[in-house]
Amino acid sequence: RCRYNDLLKFAQVFGIDDSKYVGSEEDGIVACKAFANHFTIKALYKLLLGMKLEQNGETRSFVLDPGKLLHAGQKYNWEDCVDVRDGDKLTVTAEWGDVWVVEKNMILFAELLVSVKNQDKKLVCKPTVRAALRPGGY
Repeated sequence: RCRYNDLLKFAQVFGIDDSKYVGSEEDGIVACKAFANHFTIKALYKLLLGMKLEQNGETRSFVLDPGKLLHAGQKYNWEDCVDVRDGDKLTVTAEWGDVWVVEKNMILFAELLVSVKNQDKKLVCKPTVRAALRPGGY
């Protein structure tokens, strides 16, 4: 759930002074675009750590060692999206994009195609997140 104070503090960290992002609670504010970092990184770790796969007929966690998990980048798409507002309850879902292993160092890279919607089922952001797992982590 998005709260006024979180939206306000996040904008202030970036030195934003536009009242659209840092106005009074009574007037209502919307999240600055950088706020997407707040929910995207949390989602990456929760989604990856909760993912399962089938290997040799048995179900196991995708991530075997969370200490080997690295955030390897993200990009954001706000096309056809609405602003995040105080009180919004966001739901994050994802599906796999490309997954590959760099044979030289055996690092596994995976893209998650993320969809973030508010309580009204309206899109607020469509990030693509890339994670890397070092050997022993997968």
